Amino acid sequence: MADPGEHDVTRLIAAWRGGDDAARELLMQRVYANVRAIAAQSMRRMPQATLSATDIAHEALIRLLGADAGWENRRHFFHVAAQATRQVLVDAARRRQADKRGGDAERVELDAARDVAQPETDAELMRIDAALRKLSETDPRRAQIVELVYFGGLSRAEVAAALDVSEGTVDRDLRLARAWLRTALDA
Repeated sequence: MADPGEHDVTRLIAAWRGGDDAARELLMQRVYANVRAIAAQSMRRMPQATLSATDIAHEALIRLLGADAGWENRRHFFHVAAQATRQVLVDAARRRQADKRGGDAERVELDAARDVAQPETDAELMRIDAALRKLSETDPRRAQIVELVYFGGLSRAEVAAALDVSEGTVDRDLRLARAWLRTALDA
């Protein structure tokens, strides 16, 4: 059964795409709590971050408003919101690292017990972002699953529903993506 708010958000997206500015404002009011929750989920994985979940949510929403409003439905909107949140975090890490350029490359260690998107430093976050972009070139679905789970805060069941695949497929793709990312980060 669909989320009762799904049709409302999808309707507001369609109205905004049709030129209704009031629908845009109402859409942002309806999704703000969800975008902030995505940001808070990301913040829990990044203890060194200097931005608050509210700051990240606001920046992500600004980016969403500035983007082409080609979202198809609620699920697509929240996937784009997860991408925007990830990009806000990466951009903040790049700004913090701007003063530190020119040093030796930092090796990123990932052991089997640690999730791939729990970077301890800005450099790790930027390396994970670069590796995730490379993965998306060769296997977009696996990259999307990693992004939705780790940066979007979705459960495996929610990812399966969003991508219209089984939970087993999500689990398998997530395992393979994590292994690929570990190899890429160790290179």
